[in-house]
Amino acid sequence: MIQLFQQRDFGDKINATFQYITQNFRSFGRALLYIVGPIVVVTGIASGILQSNMLRLAGNMTKGQPDNPLAMIQIISQFASPSFWLTALLGLLTNVVVVLTTYGHMKAYDQTGGRAIEVTDVWAEVQPVIGRAIVISVLGSILTAVAICFLVIPGIYVAVVLSLGLAVTMFEGTGFGETLERCFKLIRDKWWSTFGLIVVVFIIITVVGMIFALPSAIVGFLVSAKILPDASTTWLVMSNIIALIGRTLLNAVLYLAIGFQYTNLVERQEGRGLLSAIDTIGATTQGRQTNEGDY
Repeated sequence: MIQLFQQRDFGDKINATFQYITQNFRSFGRALLYIVGPIVVVTGIASGILQSNMLRLAGNMTKGQPDNPLAMIQIISQFASPSFWLTALLGLLTNVVVVLTTYGHMKAYDQTGGRAIEVTDVWAEVQPVIGRAIVISVLGSILTAVAICFLVIPGIYVAVVLSLGLAVTMFEGTGFGETLERCFKLIRDKWWSTFGLIVVVFIIITVVGMIFALPSAIVGFLVSAKILPDASTTWLVMSNIIALIGRTLLNAVLYLAIGFQYTNLVERQEGRGLLSAIDTIGATTQGRQTNEGDY
């Protein structure tokens, strides 16, 4: 069993991330499939339809009157359409559920001592936190955007700090204010190591993610070039679902790494894993003393 709350250096956190995936591939994969899968499919359909409409309008403008302001307005209006905001909302929900499923699996793993984890175990951790996690994600994004408006560097700093937010609320059940305070407390003197971990893992998943994004790029090109038949919306939906599935799996890797950074920071400041081990030793010793009276 992997000890979650343990002090780890940079390389250990990356190794622990991939070791965790290797050891829990089946249970973690099932949790992502059953909890995140349906949302990914719906998001892929909405995204494919929106992309199809955008390509159709762009094609009409190119084929007809490129300088027609009405055609340009129609394209821009897509960003204010209900389909765009529905796709954006579904994208936000997908990302939040991926994060919560990842941390919910880690929490269940820690609580059960590494035994086989069922989807119901993970869902029991995810379900009560979804609403609070969405609020934290939205408010955190607004706070980061405001910081970026003033200067880019403060925005990056706040974004890295808040990257621990959903891990904190999953493991500790905190609201937005408590989560914000907790994130700044945990990351004190460890901002650069957190930033470096996110950058390295992000580069890894971005390179691998190009494989999943390739079908969507090819289909988009074929549709815009009028090579695919009229059923191009179906192709776009399918390619978007493939891209979203790949992005979901790869994002889970990033969130696992951030989860191990969270447990590392908690252990460094509070020694939760060490205290738990001491309690276990004490319970074992007491049990032995009790059993000795039977002989």
